[in-house]
Amino acid sequence: MEELTVRPWRKPDKWRLYVNRAGVRGAAVAWLDCLTGMVEVEDPERAAAALAKIEEWCASSGQPIPPRTVRHRPKPAAPPEPAKPAVPQQRVSVPYLPPLRTEDDLALNAPGAGLESMLRRDEQAHNVWVRLVAKATRNPLGAPATLLGLEGERIVGAGLEPLRRAGWRILHGVPLPSGADIDHVAIGPPGVFTINTKHHPDATVRVGERMVSVNRNSFPYLANAAFEATRTAELLRKWCGFEVPVHPVIAVVGARKITQGAASPVTVVAGEQIAPNLAAAPPQLTPDRIERVFAIARHRHVWNQMGNRNRNPG
Repeated sequence: MEELTVRPWRKPDKWRLYVNRAGVRGAAVAWLDCLTGMVEVEDPERAAAALAKIEEWCASSGQPIPPRTVRHRPKPAAPPEPAKPAVPQQRVSVPYLPPLRTEDDLALNAPGAGLESMLRRDEQAHNVWVRLVAKATRNPLGAPATLLGLEGERIVGAGLEPLRRAGWRILHGVPLPSGADIDHVAIGPPGVFTINTKHHPDATVRVGERMVSVNRNSFPYLANAAFEATRTAELLRKWCGFEVPVHPVIAVVGARKITQGAASPVTVVAGEQIAPNLAAAPPQLTPDRIERVFAIARHRHVWNQMGNRNRNPG
């Protein structure tokens, strides 16, 4: 057992007995106030040995000492751990987005908004009498291909409405600086879908590795849709400050049959069945990110910054 020393100490109105560890500068273990009987224990690990030494001294002293009370000095609180240096977060700088004006809010566009603008321009090419006759007879003056495309976009727009009711955000006729537009943009838990509508009544459609065949005539729909989605992903990442998954979709309206001949990163679906096809994709965006993407994507100013790169007309 470690040796402990006992040393009495007296002054006027003070009388104490100190128990220390052995040595010239032995650390204090406990001390007794002989006037009050209070024993202050400073080293809990040696408390029993110190009390034994005090009892031994009290038994051998001829001085009366009041009943003793033992009090352990509380352990000093451990110093707080130094705060871990904060991991520097990479600050993502996003461009300034002007306040949204009504005329720049793409969320107000109806399905086929881009083609409707084209029809209005075509009508202005005719004189007023021709326009009045066309209006009276309800014979639109637009090109048949434009009218057919407008009908297709309206059908797909109606097909997207169940997603809107489920909380998705839907845009139509998103204009691009090239003069083209994205027919529809759907924003939901799986990410963003850029949708090109193709209206081919009663046609047989086959999806190949690189091309889409409509009644054996090939069209570069896949490359155009993939390019559009890639550019959209770059644009949204720049303005949102985070990666946004963008999926290219071709919605074929009116086809008698659609055959998937080869795997493709572009989804080709019947326009009338577009909502369940998009909703079946696995979720990738949280609700707050969906709202952030929508706030960016609905602003015409954002799409004006995409830049004009070569792109074959869809």
